[in-house]
Amino acid sequence: MNRDEWTFAVTMSGVHGLDHLAKRLFPPLVPVWAAVFGFPLWQLGVVLGAHTFGSAVGQAPIGHVADRTDRRRLLVAGIALIGVGTAAVGAAPLLRGATVFGVDPAFLALTGATLAAGIGSSAIHPTGYPLISANVSEDVRGKVLGMWGSAARFGDGLAPALVGALLLVVAWPAILAGVGVGVAVAAAVVLVVLRGFDTAPTATEERAGRESVTRDRRTFVYPFAAVTLYFAVQIAATNAVTVFLPQFLTASYDLGGTLGGVALTAESSASFYYAGLLLFAGGFQLATGELVDRHDPRRVLLCFLAVGAAALGALAAFSLSRVGLLAVLLVLGASLWGLNPARDRLVDAIAPKGGEGKTFGYLWTGTLLVSAAAPPAVGYVGDRAGLRAGFGLLAVVVLLSALPVIALLSERVYRPASEAEPAD
Repeated sequence: MNRDEWTFAVTMSGVHGLDHLAKRLFPPLVPVWAAVFGFPLWQLGVVLGAHTFGSAVGQAPIGHVADRTDRRRLLVAGIALIGVGTAAVGAAPLLRGATVFGVDPAFLALTGATLAAGIGSSAIHPTGYPLISANVSEDVRGKVLGMWGSAARFGDGLAPALVGALLLVVAWPAILAGVGVGVAVAAAVVLVVLRGFDTAPTATEERAGRESVTRDRRTFVYPFAAVTLYFAVQIAATNAVTVFLPQFLTASYDLGGTLGGVALTAESSASFYYAGLLLFAGGFQLATGELVDRHDPRRVLLCFLAVGAAALGALAAFSLSRVGLLAVLLVLGASLWGLNPARDRLVDAIAPKGGEGKTFGYLWTGTLLVSAAAPPAVGYVGDRAGLRAGFGLLAVVVLLSALPVIALLSERVYRPASEAEPAD
């Protein structure tokens, strides 16, 4: 990559990392919220599901707009809203009191604030992917997508580590307020840095996006349907793991202890385990980015999904030692999140030139709407049968997500545009 591509890649990766850092502050706080507010798991699933829902509903319309206007402004507006929503979550305890029509105002405040943060997050994918396509040469795009995905995992991993450490010295609302303000300031920085890059679609790109449908449905229609189905099932499982893993670790293992003479609560220790999983996944994605520049991303996906299902099955079936638990969690992180560059490279290959924003927007809207139901569903299973049973169910779901990827190996379903016959 040349210097401009490096600058662009680092900037966009930083944006993706901040987005994930902000959203992953919430799951480690689920055990805290359960104790402070007394909400059952299904209600906490609704709070976290609201973020996913907000992210889902905005992506399709933003994708349309992103293919017609300056993506930089859309991206910056989304980052700013993430910051505001994150800070607002920390204000929920101020609304505790008598119920309103049987509903705790704090529950409504938490849900509304995570919804707002999710709507801000909805701008990241439909603007980020087209910006990468426009500013990065194809021969290193897998590497940049690896950096983009890796930064998300580092943000994911830093968030629970940050929560676990700061909960020892400050209250959780202060953590969210501080991060929210920091993210809002970062929006202004991104606005300045991206001035020197191609951030608005050209007239040629807009025309290409409108003319993207060819007679051969195997170049876009069929593979897009298959990828959307894969996304919906796999991300639903991953989203549920993200929400409930800290609670699963806290409830299933005695993780309390001391570190350097400091007493660690079970919640703090669970956050550190969770952070280790995500940070390892972040580093692993850099290698995956290199891998998909050399190998078929469909086959890479299938290998990762098989390993991820096995890791979830191990968590559900066995009571592991601390070392064994950490090993399984690292494998789980590398499999469920390490596959993202292969996934994104596959969608990038399917998306028509000039229509990347719409393609990724519709893809993420459809899949996130489905996955928004996963946390309440797994929370319901957890309330009835325990989270071990819920994680066993997720192992089956991950295996099912491999079926549409297998279908993409057939020429009856997917034929790359470069191999298709030109339309008359």
